[in-house]
Amino acid sequence: MGTLVGQGHCLTCPIRPSSLFGCLKESELSLIEDFQTRVIKFETGDIIYNEGESLGLIYTLRAGHIKLTKFNNEGNAQIVRLVRPGDLFGYEKLISSGTYMHTAEALEPIELCQLSVEKLNHLRDQSGAINQAIIERALQQVMKTEDHLTQVGLLKSKPRLAWFLLQWVGETAEAVSFPISRRDLAQYLGLTIETISRHTAEWKRQGIISESKNLLTISDRDALQEIANS
Repeated sequence: MGTLVGQGHCLTCPIRPSSLFGCLKESELSLIEDFQTRVIKFETGDIIYNEGESLGLIYTLRAGHIKLTKFNNEGNAQIVRLVRPGDLFGYEKLISSGTYMHTAEALEPIELCQLSVEKLNHLRDQSGAINQAIIERALQQVMKTEDHLTQVGLLKSKPRLAWFLLQWVGETAEAVSFPISRRDLAQYLGLTIETISRHTAEWKRQGIISESKNLLTISDRDALQEIANS
């Protein structure tokens, strides 16, 4: 169920620039002056919602990382998306009165904002910018998923893993949170645990990457980029 931290105030929220409401112009900020969310914390392994549930809620991740998993009729799981701070998830509830399409699970201690679909739809009626931002985020996710499937389908194991690590870390040279287990990473990239362990061990020996306590650093970006392009 998670632990309620308190009420979030979207107008003054520190992650607003990267959230859904970052699209608003100064003249539209009054729309969210009284808009409140419930800020909730979950621990590693906690389930935010299950595939097939219908809660009338969507979420913005404030801190930590989440995996979205889909199950087939035999109960086999496939990770379809990794959610990062600032991301909107569960937004299928905005375009359908049906159920959640995935199971959302915390990969580490997380904090999120819980938004009412009813209240957010009211804001969409008032602001074309918010409605457009929701559409754009959904389209961006479709494009990211398409890119992921392309890389998984076309790249060999080394370039595939190198590509993912570069995407995850971004442009920073600092250590970033990397709470993904070898098992989850293997499933997400269509590789074996042994293959991932072998490649990462090799890159550590070569000084290309380093890992410590769920933190990942790319020490030699050019070398990893060369592997991704091979």
